[in-house]
This record gives sequence, structure tokens and C-alpha cells, in this order.
Amino acid sequence: MKRSNIIRMPVYAQIKEAILQKLSSREWKFDQPLPSESKMAEDFGVSIGSVRHAVADLEDAGILVKRQGVGTFVRSYKGTGVWNKFQKFIRKDGRLPVFESKPIKFEIIPAPEEVAAKMKIVSGDPVIHILRAMSDNGVHTGVDESFLDLDTFRDLKIEDLEAVKGNLYKLYEEKLGIYIADVTDLLEFLIVDEALNKLTLLPLGSPMFVVTRQGRLLNKKTVELRYEHCTAVNYLLRI
Repeated sequence: MKRSNIIRMPVYAQIKEAILQKLSSREWKFDQPLPSESKMAEDFGVSIGSVRHAVADLEDAGILVKRQGVGTFVRSYKGTGVWNKFQKFIRKDGRLPVFESKPIKFEIIPAPEEVAAKMKIVSGDPVIHILRAMSDNGVHTGVDESFLDLDTFRDLKIEDLEAVKGNLYKLYEEKLGIYIADVTDLLEFLIVDEALNKLTLLPLGSPMFVVTRQGRLLNKKTVELRYEHCTAVNYLLRI
């Protein structure tokens, strides 16, 4: 008899995936406590020990947090003062920038091939395309171009972006109930040529950073692809 090549996940790992899926689908809300461990054990048909193992792993990963006497919650962006959870830019004097944005474009377009590949959708599928001018204390620093999964972000409006004064992911969470759990960043250092000058309005020949970011939900689905174009004059990038 041939051995099966199927690798079965431990029960606690299956529970972790189920919890992440319920949060990503917004069946469970971020601003409300998760069901109790005994309730989850009953609903999933598993032992309470397996549920505790799953919850502890998600706490260790920084995804869940327990509040004494209240319950278990998704770790929130609420109350954070930085531009976003994954901020990498700092001023050369060591201070955090105070970035603000102004929407230039907000439209639904067919997904370009590169965007579709990174988001694992079909090329030409509709996505939200956003272009924002970025500034720090009123000084232009570049542009931020985003492609967002339409099903996930269908309730996002340009008025929401116009009201942003800091944490973009905090907006996603508080306004839309969308939690970006982790990102992957690819950094490039470029000199502004004519094409980049037209896009970013940064001076020809000046140095700039381009950060290509993929933002994922708790279930690892990529729902955000961003190209952050920022001048390298007076700024550093934290790795």
C-alpha cells in the first residue's frame, strides 16, 4: 500500500486558520471581543486545550491581545500616533515625518498585468486605483500609488481619503473594518528621470526611494499593492 502524501495540520493550527478566516471575512468584528475559548471549543468541536494553544500562538504573533476581564481582541491600530503601523521613513534629524496626503485620482480600472500577478487575480479584473500627493509639514515629498482589491475595499470613498491626516491603516480598520495584518516591502533607490519627474513632481536628477508594498489580510490574501515614491533628500529609510 502506498503511503499518503497528505500532511494533516495539527488541530490547533486548523483552529488558528479558522480564526484568521473569520476575522478576514469580517464575520468576527475587530472592535468586539472574540468568542470565549469555551464557546470556540464548542463551535469548532475541539478541546479547549487546542483552542488555548491556537489563541496563545496568535498572541505570540502579535495578532491577538487579551484584556483582563474584558476578553480577547485583535491588536488594534487605534490610538497609535504614527503615520501607519509599517512606517519606514524618518527625517535625517531622527524625527518622524508628519505626512499628509491629497487624493489626485480615485477610480476603478482593469488590473494591469503586474498588479494582477502580485494580487493573484486575473489580469483585467477591476481594482481600485488611487494616486495621492504626499507632503510633510506642507512640503511636497512625492506620490503614493495604490491598487486595492475591489471586493475588500468597495465601501472606500474618496471623501475618506481626503479626511486622512495620518494613519492610513487606521482608516481601513476604523472606517471599513479591514485589518492589514502584515506587509512585504521591496526597496529601490533611484534618480528622478523625466518619467518619474512627471509622476512625482520631484526635481530631475534628485535621489528618491520607491517602496513597493504588498499588504495582506490575516488570511494572507494580498488586497493592497502600493508604490510609495518619496524623495531621499532629508529622509532616511528604516530597514
